[in-house]
Amino acid sequence: MAGKEERSVEIKLKKFGPQENDGCVILIANACCSRDVKENIIGVCFVGQDVTGQKLLMDKYTRIQGDYVGIVRSPSALIPPIFMMDEHGRCLEWNDAMQKFSGLKREDAIDRMLLGEVFTLNNFGCRVKDQDTLTRLRILLNGVLAGQVADKLLFGFYSQQGTYVEALLSASKRTDAGKNISGILCFLHVASPELQYALQVQRISEQAAANSLTKLAYLRGGIQKPSNGMKCVQDLMKSSDLREEQRKLLKLSILCQEQLSKIVDDTDIDSIEECYMEVNSAEFNLGESLEVVINQERQVLVINESPAEVSSMYLYGDNLRLQQVLSDFLTNALLFTPAFEGSSVLLRLTPRKRSIGTKIRIVHLEIRITHPAPGIPEGLIQEMFHHNKSVSREGLGLYISQKLVKVMNGTVQYLREAERSSFIILLEF
Repeated sequence: MAGKEERSVEIKLKKFGPQENDGCVILIANACCSRDVKENIIGVCFVGQDVTGQKLLMDKYTRIQGDYVGIVRSPSALIPPIFMMDEHGRCLEWNDAMQKFSGLKREDAIDRMLLGEVFTLNNFGCRVKDQDTLTRLRILLNGVLAGQVADKLLFGFYSQQGTYVEALLSASKRTDAGKNISGILCFLHVASPELQYALQVQRISEQAAANSLTKLAYLRGGIQKPSNGMKCVQDLMKSSDLREEQRKLLKLSILCQEQLSKIVDDTDIDSIEECYMEVNSAEFNLGESLEVVINQERQVLVINESPAEVSSMYLYGDNLRLQQVLSDFLTNALLFTPAFEGSSVLLRLTPRKRSIGTKIRIVHLEIRITHPAPGIPEGLIQEMFHHNKSVSREGLGLYISQKLVKVMNGTVQYLREAERSSFIILLEF
């Protein structure tokens, strides 16, 4: 009435009648003067807005927020390590469990940039292993700020004590009353001692595998050098004056050396397992390839029962892969052949020809490598067709050879009989 107007005054009005027990009505009112034509104050006008619903909601949100903060900052061992980030990247929360897990105090993390000051590549804050780790975390957080649902991230960093700790990080968006994204809540699934031990074993295994690959690369390089030397000597011998028998022996030596080089060059074993590797196609003498395979084994007598036409048969295909698989099957047959007087292994190659049109002839080869009972153990035969992590050296060789046969559009099987067993390889050239 004195002319002092008020704005945004909260007024609570009691309810009556049937609504008496339903609480009060909350108004936000503006009070202004009512004036006559001479601008004299003759009364007061109130304009109010009913904000009962909004007020109740905000009160509930405040209570939840208070409970939420109480839970997050609880020292209970049941509360996981939790930290929060606002939409600008600043750290808003660093709870008690996070302090214990990282060794970084809450006051040293709050209000600092989460990426660059809290999690860093330097010796302050929580130092991550490398730039890739920091980049993966940045991508995860940016995705959540953009409204995406993020997968769990395997995240590791060095604690203040210098210990490398690892956990699964979950990140979810925080929203304000208007449903706008106001930040990110992150908490860590700390691994149990058993899981930590399993992760340590996995890291040791991965390191051992990496060391094995390094050693394998060294061995490949070591084999390749003398192999190149052998090739150089062979080239010199080709140009010299040799008798026919010597040239034949030189040819066998060259084929053995080329087979060795082919195996050493096999770095992509996955392509063999998946049967999508390429095979060479060139003209070769079938008899020479067969003789190379037989001459690689000297421990037990190998009897070649192939027909005479094989020695003069020329085919198109990958002779080095043919030599490789036959040599491996023959080696395993000899390995499990009893060493008694007169024991031998039979190798029989049977060709069957058919014509396609007037210019192309297809040759189906049935190759049998037969040796005395009891034969190759059943477990090793299973490894030839089914790869597993605990495969033996012989089983891996048979598995690769079986896959190479498949790459060449062929099949292999192992037949057991009363007194003998046989590898049966079917190929087409």
